[in-house]
Amino acid sequence: MNIIKIDKLKDCYPEQIEGTIEWYYCKESKDSCFDLYDAEETIKSGKNFDGVNCHLIHFPEGTVHSPFEARENLYIENPIWDNGKLFFLSVDFSKKTIEINRYIPDNKKIELIKELPLDIVKDCYNLMLKISPIMLCREANDGICEIVWPENKKIEIGSTEGLLFRDGEDLYFSKWYEDPDYHEMVVVRDLNTGNIKDKFKGYIRRLPNGVYWRP
Repeated sequence: MNIIKIDKLKDCYPEQIEGTIEWYYCKESKDSCFDLYDAEETIKSGKNFDGVNCHLIHFPEGTVHSPFEARENLYIENPIWDNGKLFFLSVDFSKKTIEINRYIPDNKKIELIKELPLDIVKDCYNLMLKISPIMLCREANDGICEIVWPENKKIEIGSTEGLLFRDGEDLYFSKWYEDPDYHEMVVVRDLNTGNIKDKFKGYIRRLPNGVYWRP
C-alpha cells in the first residue's frame, strides 16, 4: 500500500473540489463544527473567534498550497472550481468586508476579484459562491434565493430548493421531498423571472471534463 504523508496539515480532512480531479481542500479550525454563520453569531455576541483557514492539496503528489494567513476573525470558505480556476469566498469580520479571490497555483498568487461591505447582506447564513459565472449568493430560509454579486436579484424558490449552478439565463436548483420516501428533483428556473422552465427527477452532477450527468 502506497501512503503519502501530507505535510504542514494537522487534524484536517481533505475533500475533493467538485469539477476537478487535481485539487482537494482542507479546512483548518480549532472547532471542527464552526461554519460561517457560527462565526458571525460569535462576533455579534461581542466575542472574537480564532479564525478559519482553508488549504489546497494538489493531486497526485500531495503538495500543499496555503493562499491565506490564518488570523483572528477571518473566515475562509471552501474553494470552488470554475473554468479551470480556483475561487475563494472570505469574510473579514474585523474589516467588515466580504472578499472574492482567485488563486493562481503556478505562481502561488491570490488575486482580489471583488470586495464588498459586509452589510450588503442581511446575514451570512448560506452565503456562498456559485458558478458560472462566479456569483455570490445567499440562500435563506425565507423562500428567497438572492444573487448578491455581480448582479442583484431575488428569486422565490421552494423551501427545500438549493442552487446548484447557473447556465446562461437558467438557474439549476436541487429540490428534495418526502412522499413518504425521500426523493430529489432538479428544477430549472429563469434567472429574470424565477419561473420554472423545466424539472426532472433525480440529480445532475458536474464532472471534471465540464460535462454534466443526469438520469
